[in-house]
Amino acid sequence: MSRMLQYVVGAVLVVAVVVTSIGWYLSAHPGGERFESCHWESDSVVLGYSYGVGDTVSTMVHPEGDHVVAQLRIDRASGAQPAVALMGEARYPVSGGPLPIEYPNGAELNCPTR
Repeated sequence: MSRMLQYVVGAVLVVAVVVTSIGWYLSAHPGGERFESCHWESDSVVLGYSYGVGDTVSTMVHPEGDHVVAQLRIDRASGAQPAVALMGEARYPVSGGPLPIEYPNGAELNCPTR
């Protein structure tokens, strides 16, 4: 009985550490960065963003029926980097666009039609 209790307590502690680690990761990465600009050109969404020298940028657009989810992730370069702001733009064709655009956390992104 005592040995079984040790295994149960050990398993509970492992699960608690894993859940806590996942929570810390998600709180540090809440869904990415904000886009600098957004607009529709016909059936394509154009997303503008800024980043620094050496940064790795990834964008994602996923149609969800009546809206589109857009996400920007910037992995900052380590070490000393020049303080230069670079501008980037991503264009995605979306069938059925223009549609409302949201971030993964549900916040709305203002994206007018041009």
